[in-house]
Amino acid sequence: MHTGFLQAKNMLSGVGLAGILLLFSSCHKSEQAPSPDMGYGYFPIYVGMERHYWLDSIVYHDFDGSVDTSRYEAWDQVDTSYTDDSGQTVFRILRQLRPLGSATWQPNISIAITLLPSRMEWLEDNLRFIKLIFPVQENASWNGNVYIETNLNPDLQYLNGWTYTYQQVNQPASLGGIRFDSTLTVMQANDSLQSHTYAFRTYSIEQYARGIGLVYRHFIHWEQQCASYDSQGNCQALKPRNGVEVILSLKDTL
Repeated sequence: MHTGFLQAKNMLSGVGLAGILLLFSSCHKSEQAPSPDMGYGYFPIYVGMERHYWLDSIVYHDFDGSVDTSRYEAWDQVDTSYTDDSGQTVFRILRQLRPLGSATWQPNISIAITLLPSRMEWLEDNLRFIKLIFPVQENASWNGNVYIETNLNPDLQYLNGWTYTYQQVNQPASLGGIRFDSTLTVMQANDSLQSHTYAFRTYSIEQYARGIGLVYRHFIHWEQQCASYDSQGNCQALKPRNGVEVILSLKDTL
């Protein structure tokens, strides 16, 4: 009888210990931290997705100092996806433009988007940019133009050395009368020089809204070269600006 009592006691002790371990395990699982927010929601993309923008284009001509200003509606549509040579899924965005007051859309550009766990790559005019990195964190910075060979092409040298930086992450904002609950800003470039022999301005900024994607872009790049020199080779005057300015802002998501 004493032996049976000990066996029963040991069985109960084992059940109790197992229950405690099970309870501890359950509590441990329930208290595990949720997966971190990587920020992928700032650039949703799928076949059939559409975005509608206003696009302002300003072109500066140095030969006569004229400035051409045009305003368009831009229609971006993800028309297909495919697998590239490296096995990555690529989404193709086709952009069409129409001048204000026109009913006719005209093809403009094709953009290839590759979403990777750590970054979003944007290919346009054979130039590959790293527009976003993940996780999205305030003040995170990276070389967004690292894939662009600027040294071999004088026309692309202005893209060299851009340090993209996240600013105002997860902040509400209003753009063009549209209210967004959560946005982030990517400062890409902000540089200028003014002298009696040469001047330039390079500025590029983008804003993204969670659940929508790109909602604003402002790009400026112009230069001023010397127009004439005196007999000693000193610059007498600068030419007018030569370059472009582009402003893209979300109209609706269609």
